[in-house]
Parts: sequence; structure tokens; C-alpha cells
Amino acid sequence: MNQMRFSWIALSLAGLVAGCATTPPPPPPQAVSEITGKTCTDKPDLTKAIAMTPKRKAQWHSIATNVDGLSPCLNLDGKPSNYVVYALPSAPSNHTLTIGGLYEAFRILGPLVTVLNADGQPIRTFSAERFANVGSTFGVQFRPSDDARFVLVQTNPQSAGVEVRAFETQLVTQTNYAYNPYTYGGSSYQTQYGREGATVRKFSHEGVVSVTVQAVAGKIGLPNEK
Repeated sequence: MNQMRFSWIALSLAGLVAGCATTPPPPPPQAVSEITGKTCTDKPDLTKAIAMTPKRKAQWHSIATNVDGLSPCLNLDGKPSNYVVYALPSAPSNHTLTIGGLYEAFRILGPLVTVLNADGQPIRTFSAERFANVGSTFGVQFRPSDDARFVLVQTNPQSAGVEVRAFETQLVTQTNYAYNPYTYGGSSYQTQYGREGATVRKFSHEGVVSVTVQAVAGKIGLPNEK
């Protein structure tokens, strides 16, 4: 009887341990230096522009857009370039925009940023010297003019695959699991630690476009809103 009870407890413990086991997360994505197998257009589709105006009134709004193999692409000087279009809020000049590629583990979306008017014609572009590290984004910060209606962000074929080396201090958050053999249960907890070291990333045709919109006065799209 004792032997059977011991076997049942052992099997129960084995089942609990197996149940707590988790599939390790996939490795971080690598940089994509070439776009293949896509049919690209000469003009962006403005009808699918992502609104910069939040659904609820706010002075500050953040957007993160994934750019991947399913994203549309443009012909840029004979080379393909993935893109995403954003629709500016009302009273565009009342906003400060920060737009660029988000830093990931091994890559950064290499951005080109162009401001368009209501007809989709370019009215402002940014040279390479204007791009800088802005928080966790490699991008530009600016205030659009009142005749601006859209912002086109596309990947840069000239920089795709180019390495970016830097020395960084990172705050790493790790989730752990503590098992209690007396209660046959457990709980998860988080730990944080700092890490310094050299990093190597590459500019990529795929990644995340980061957009931050901030109203100078009032709310986004509502300059007179208190």
C-alpha cells in the first residue's frame, strides 16, 4: 500500500513538473537585407493610412507598427522598399512627432521618412544627418506644417544590412518560477538586473516602426481642448 502511494505521489509530482515546463521563446528575429518575391507599386496606398489620432482624447499617443514580409512595398530608384503610411491629426502643426525604427535585439528598421500633402505629393524629406537615437528609436523628431496630411515611412535599401555598433547599458527583466514541493504548486516572480556591453545590430527591411505623437497645446487633433 505504501509503495502504491509513493508511486502515485511520484507520478503526480512528475505531472506537475511537466505541466510547469514551458516552451522556450523563439530567438529574436534577424535583420532582412533584401526584399524578394514582391510586386511593388510606384505610389503608396493612402486609403490604408494608420490614424495618428487616438480613439480617446489624449495629449500623448504612441504607435508601434510591424513591418514584415506581408507589408506593401514601393519601387525606390529601382529597388524594393517596404512601407507604412500614417494619417496626421487635425491641426498638424500643433504636434511634435518622433518617428523611426525601433531598436530590437539584432536589428533596426532602417527608416526613410517623407511628409505628404493631401494629394500624396512629398512636401518634406529628411537627410541622413537628421536621424538620431531618440530613446529606443532611430529616427527623426519634427513638427509638420499645416498643409501636411500623411507621413510615409519606408525602409532604406541603401542601409539595409549595414551593421550598427554601439555600447549600451540595458535593464533586463527576467520572469522566474518557484516550485513548492509541499503544496505541489508555485508562483512566478520577476527579477531585474543591469547589463552593459557592446551591441551589433543591422539595419533591416523588416522590423517595427515607432511613432510618438504629442500635442503642443490641448489634445491630439484638438488644439483648443482643455
